[in-house]
Amino acid sequence: MVRKLFCFLLSSIGSFAFVFSQNKWPENFFETHCYDCHDKEVSKGGLDLTSFSRDLTEVNNFERWLYAYDRIKLGEMPPKERKKPSEGEKSKGLNSLKSLLLNAEAAIHSGKPKTKTRRLTRSEYENTIRDLFQMPGIALKEILPEDGSIHGYDKQSMALDLSHVNLSKYMEAADHVLDLAIATRPVAPVRQKRKISLANRGGFVAHIIMNGDGVLLRDMKPDPAFPPAGRYNHVNQGAHEKFGSFRTGSTVGLFRHEDESVSPYFMEHVTLYPGIYKVRTSLWSFQWEKGKVLPSRGTEAARLSVVRLTGDGRGGGHPSYVLGYFDAPSLKPQLHELKVWLNHNELIGFNAASLAPTANYNRKGRAMAFTGPGIAVDWLEVDGPIHQDWPPPSHKLLFGELPIVEFDKDKNPETVNPKRIKIKQLGAGMNRRDAEHGTWSVHSKCPVTDARTLLVRFLPKAFRRKVSDLEVEAYLLEFEKRMKARDSFESAMRWVYRAVLCSPDFLFHFENENQLSPRQLANRMSYFLWNSLPDERLVELSESTNFKDPNTLVKEVDRMLDDPKSERFVHDFLDQWLELRSIGRNDPDRKLYPEFSPYLQDSMVQETRAFFRQMLEDDLNASHLIRSSFAMLNEKLANHYGISGVEGSVVRRVVLPANHPRGPFLTHASVLKITANGTTTSPVPRGAFVMDKLLGNPIPPPPSNVPAIEPDVSGAKTIRQQLDLHRNQVACRGCHAKMDPPGFALESFDVIGGQRNRYRTIGNGDRPERGNIDPFVGLSFLLGQKVESSGELLDGRKFSSTEEFQDLIAEDDSLSLNLLNQLQTYSIGRGPFFSDREEQNEILSEVNAKNGGLRSLIKKLVCSTVFEQK
Repeated sequence: MVRKLFCFLLSSIGSFAFVFSQNKWPENFFETHCYDCHDKEVSKGGLDLTSFSRDLTEVNNFERWLYAYDRIKLGEMPPKERKKPSEGEKSKGLNSLKSLLLNAEAAIHSGKPKTKTRRLTRSEYENTIRDLFQMPGIALKEILPEDGSIHGYDKQSMALDLSHVNLSKYMEAADHVLDLAIATRPVAPVRQKRKISLANRGGFVAHIIMNGDGVLLRDMKPDPAFPPAGRYNHVNQGAHEKFGSFRTGSTVGLFRHEDESVSPYFMEHVTLYPGIYKVRTSLWSFQWEKGKVLPSRGTEAARLSVVRLTGDGRGGGHPSYVLGYFDAPSLKPQLHELKVWLNHNELIGFNAASLAPTANYNRKGRAMAFTGPGIAVDWLEVDGPIHQDWPPPSHKLLFGELPIVEFDKDKNPETVNPKRIKIKQLGAGMNRRDAEHGTWSVHSKCPVTDARTLLVRFLPKAFRRKVSDLEVEAYLLEFEKRMKARDSFESAMRWVYRAVLCSPDFLFHFENENQLSPRQLANRMSYFLWNSLPDERLVELSESTNFKDPNTLVKEVDRMLDDPKSERFVHDFLDQWLELRSIGRNDPDRKLYPEFSPYLQDSMVQETRAFFRQMLEDDLNASHLIRSSFAMLNEKLANHYGISGVEGSVVRRVVLPANHPRGPFLTHASVLKITANGTTTSPVPRGAFVMDKLLGNPIPPPPSNVPAIEPDVSGAKTIRQQLDLHRNQVACRGCHAKMDPPGFALESFDVIGGQRNRYRTIGNGDRPERGNIDPFVGLSFLLGQKVESSGELLDGRKFSSTEEFQDLIAEDDSLSLNLLNQLQTYSIGRGPFFSDREEQNEILSEVNAKNGGLRSLIKKLVCSTVFEQK
């Protein structure tokens, strides 16, 4: 051992100046308790502490020793089979290393801001434009390149580079914004209200009905107009042509939900003028009995979505986004109404979501030989675009009350015409664009004066701060240059506005002071809880003398969380923290999981978002990440979980029986699907996910020479048997001992989050019982070996089921600390520093003392020094 220490001293002598000028290195502690296993000769787990430099001001060295500090503090090292240090020894050694780490971190960041300047993410950019211009549904994210991410979050500066591609796309996005924001006519587009059918000549629905996967109904009976009674199985091309001459008012009933070959649209409305539209529809369900309409099995669910047409006029097989799922009760039409922003060339798609993927085109007799559930849509009404006044708020933001006049080229022969985009309609929409007479544009009698007035008002809103006279004059100078180049007033201002929207002052979060100013604090709060710029109230408060008072901040947090815009925080935070945005990355194998559907997947995501929202509303603590007395379910998800008594598509709070495993994030189907590969499950990714995302104890990546475990879909070996090969390797044993136990506890759940006792296989096995699987779903899998969900935690505590595992870790202090760490990383654009830990402990102590939860945690974070510092 003396030889080892001598070699170590020689290798590290160059770094001791910093170490001993600050504090004494706890060499005796590491010599006694660590080096026997972690030196050059043994190097268990690939870790040789004697080779680590003691120069903690070098970032990599700092991270290595911080890792060692955390393992010792958590009691993971020394391992249970080794002699443990006394509490006094442990405390003395950790305090010495803690002091060294704090001093080194202070040296590393001396004179530098902890939070570096970063640009807006794609989501922040889109939401900022939507709120600034009051265009709540303008689509911009698809124009911009995807953001990078660090530790799962895209709000960190190192993940947000700015290339020439980004700049080009920002200019494209700015042009698109201004195209839609500027009014190009003296009166609003004509508001049209049209009630349309899902059936249309030559469309997808015609094809569906011709092949027996749908039916036309009138007065809840087969429509006698077409096809002729008894001839559903003899439809020919002539009848297809007749399809367009049905009596208006026929209801369409579908037996089959959307798939790769069937995508029903309401094709007669293709949006021409972006804006707010009121959408209404009438839905009901029925049981089809070989030509007869009977009461249905219960409330079915239909999906409405927005589909964006491509350049060839086709919408593709998948919606741009889902508007929602809507109940269709048995033989009782239910009216649904919503307001939605529709962009140019978007239309409404329909999906009989709760139905199984039945297809009758191969069935002899087709619809007349079919017995099964159907969803009926009577009509869809589209009303809009709806404008409360004209010009719209987006135009007034740019041009105030300046008049819109007809542009006379004869009187202004040398003036450049204002930019105009010709309205084109793709697809088979029956709505037509308004007649346009001449070119209209904003007019000013005093161009320079009006331009200065407009810029004085616009720049502070766009830059989210006060703007100096010099900045206004700089943009005004560019305006004057454009006017001298013979641009019209509108064109010159548009050029300036484009420059503003592409400027660093708009695209970046600038926080110049080490201690945030009140306005900068308001910006940080807003981009935390709304993912967008502050509203007028928050801006006004930030200009008051007591804005930073904790009582003021707490009231604002409550107001912001109660605002509908806080759903952006819920969605974006969960998308990144729990990786919800990747839930569609691995589609389940259809043979093994035939009951999977888009409706089920969307219900999974809804559950997780609704549960997080409930934690916010009820101020629930972090134990609810692991164990809960309630779940947020709709009928689809409740059936999937085997929970009875839930009907309809609306997600609601459902009280669970005692000791039920469902409810918390740990057993959400969304999390279970994200951590599976689509074919089979593995305790490794699931265990690593729990350790990292829920307990805040990430597992290092595996050595490069360790091969991955290939799934055995034949069912010959269980994943536990395959894992033994890894667990028995010295380099792998330590990490597997930590991450495998939570993974084993979740083996009771399959690839799509269903509870199981046996693995599914396409090899040898037993026929499964149908259970809660829809009777119209074909079962193409067998049941293989039994599932084992037992395990042993690193500290020796054992469990034999998911429920027992939940009991063991539900009160773990790491849950609260990790939740705070995740919120901090998301909100301020950097991960927690070692020096943040003392204040974090104070936050947790204060929240726990008052039995607070998630909402209290957010309030304390916003009021903290960490949050208010750059």
